[in-house]
Formats: sequence, structure tokens, C-alpha cells
Amino acid sequence: MSLSSYFSNAPRRLPRQQRGRRRVAAFLNAAASVITEQGYERATMCEIAGRADSCIGSLYQFFPNKLSVAEALRDQYVKEIEQSWIALAREAAALSPTVLAGRLVGLQIEIIKSHPVLLALLDVPPASYKRRELIRSRIAAVLTAHNRRMSKTTALRIASVVQQVTRGLLVLYAKTDPRQKRAVIEELKSVLTGYLVPKLEC
Repeated sequence: MSLSSYFSNAPRRLPRQQRGRRRVAAFLNAAASVITEQGYERATMCEIAGRADSCIGSLYQFFPNKLSVAEALRDQYVKEIEQSWIALAREAAALSPTVLAGRLVGLQIEIIKSHPVLLALLDVPPASYKRRELIRSRIAAVLTAHNRRMSKTTALRIASVVQQVTRGLLVLYAKTDPRQKRAVIEELKSVLTGYLVPKLEC
């Protein structure tokens, strides 16, 4: 994505006053609900504004288009997600490889359950990959906290695999019949645990 495209998809302005911050928060809460319910492609800016009990012009004051809303939603959650990985890194040394692998999988499922809009945004290309790199580094930090002999390069490579496999199976999860979703989660646990445990034991 070009630099000009990135800026065209960035929020127009960040509110400095409390009233403005409340309006942006209301728009993002509304967007999360609409996109989760209808999917990113079907959601519209008009629906987001209406769900926030506001007018479309007010929404456009802060967000030039729907992709800028998606980026703001991702940014809103990334700090919380990062803290979850930091907390797991503190515990990692005391956990067995099997338990840690299970926690790595469980944490990612918890994130999706806590913020289901992220599942609806999986197919939406990010304007920047900085968030993905941040989380990859946090996953790698969990791995090296558990196994001090593991190099940073190896940990980052394993973290990349974890991210890609998780993303693929979560896309499948999003498209699966609700009655089969639990089974897909079990497949995710099986795949990642089978991959991670031998790596953690090395």
C-alpha cells in the first residue's frame, strides 16, 4: 500500500476534547457491532452513523471511509492484546511445553471471543503491518521466556508460523456453520499444540 493510500485511510483527526473522544468511541462501538453482525463488506458508513445515533457527516469528520474505521478498531484493541501476551510471557518459564502451547492457543481464542469484530476484519488488508509485527514479537518473547536457549531468530520464525496458521484456521472458523465452530477450535488447538510442543522442548 502506498503512503498516499495509507494516509487516505487514516482517521481525519484525533479529538482533543472529551466530547470529541466520546463521539469517536461511540462511532467505534457502533462500527464493531455493525461489522460483527453484517460483515465488513455489507456494513456501511450510514449504518455505523445510525447505530451511533449520529449523522453521516459527523462520522466523516473523523473517518474518511470504512477502511479507516477498520484501522481505528484494530488500533483500539492492539494495546490490550499486547498486554495479554506480556502477561503470558511472565508465566511462561513456569509452564510445561504442553500447558504453554495450550495457553498460546487459548489466548488467541479469548481475543477473538472478546473482540469478535476482529474475526470479521481478518480478510481486510491492514494499512500497516506494524501491529502484526508487534504481536509477532510478543509471541516470540513468550517462547524465549519459556526456553532461554531458543534464539530470537528462531522464536520469531515460530511466531510467524503461529500467526499464519492461526489466521488461516480463524478464517475457516468465521465461515463455518455455528454448530461446527467448536470443532474448528479443537482443530486449531490440535494443530498448534502438535507444532509447538516439540519446538518448546528443544
